[in-house]
Amino acid sequence: MKNKILLVFFLPLTFICRAQHKEFYKTTINATILLYKKTNGHLKAHGTAFILYNYDETSDEAILVTCEHVTHHDTLIAAIPAVDSLKNALIKNKQSTLTFASRNGMQTVGFDGNNLLFSIPVEPGNNYFTHSNLDLATIFCNIPSTLTNKRNQLVCLTNMKSLPKSCMSLKNDFYAGQEIIFAGFPAGIGTQNGFFDSNMYRDMKTNPLFRKGIISWTSENADMFLVDGLSYGGNSGSPVFSIPEGNTEGKFLGMVVGHLNDEVEINNMNADTLKKDIQSPRSYINVNNGLAQCIPAYLIYDFACQAGKNRAKLVAQKKERAYSPISSR
Repeated sequence: MKNKILLVFFLPLTFICRAQHKEFYKTTINATILLYKKTNGHLKAHGTAFILYNYDETSDEAILVTCEHVTHHDTLIAAIPAVDSLKNALIKNKQSTLTFASRNGMQTVGFDGNNLLFSIPVEPGNNYFTHSNLDLATIFCNIPSTLTNKRNQLVCLTNMKSLPKSCMSLKNDFYAGQEIIFAGFPAGIGTQNGFFDSNMYRDMKTNPLFRKGIISWTSENADMFLVDGLSYGGNSGSPVFSIPEGNTEGKFLGMVVGHLNDEVEINNMNADTLKKDIQSPRSYINVNNGLAQCIPAYLIYDFACQAGKNRAKLVAQKKERAYSPISSR
């Protein structure tokens, strides 16, 4: 009888935890953004990014965060799945673009049949800021998740989630041994071209790959922490989250910037038949040792806040120049 009573109370709790976990993974998917670059006129999966919530009420810009080494292009393209209602409407009207007004003027977004393609200009000294000593960059850009139509109705464009301050982990919120997940697009998995452009493990709408690991090393004196989890090209910019436990929600812990390599020696045996000796030149290759390098969330957030202040000053200066009267000669 006691066992039955315990079972009655245990099952609802299990279902609640599963529902919370499912909702958490939906949030992490919607917070993870695929970045393309254009190569010979074709889009190629390039890296991963995420959006921080912009608390500046005078701005409608999003704060896109990724690795500095990912941003070495004049323009990046953020591919974000359109909601079904918008997707069906654009397909019905045979539209390949969507144009809307923002505070910075008119903006046109591409549509590939499943995803909205936002062009992200990378303009140093304007909308683009890099950290002084970390592989970290922010780009201020227009990536709205909703718009208001001519009838003053709110229209949903995407299910994209921006990460608020409430989900940021503090310096003492993460620890060695803590279970984590990170999501991204390594080797093109989850993109339209798939694994190394082979059409394997592809998806028509962007669909990130999840990896699980643990925080393997952290220090109060270091600006980075290590995760025991394999990361590869395309994971640069992947957000790292703690896994929800009980009533504790998952937190944003940081961002993947790369991985540590082991240097492995390879011996190439070359026989010289004339001298009858064997030469063994040494050569080395780098092998991924399974430790991902990550920047903690609190450093990312502090940097983004400072970048936001710098961006606001630049915008204010532009407005002053635009409205200042021209002196007569």
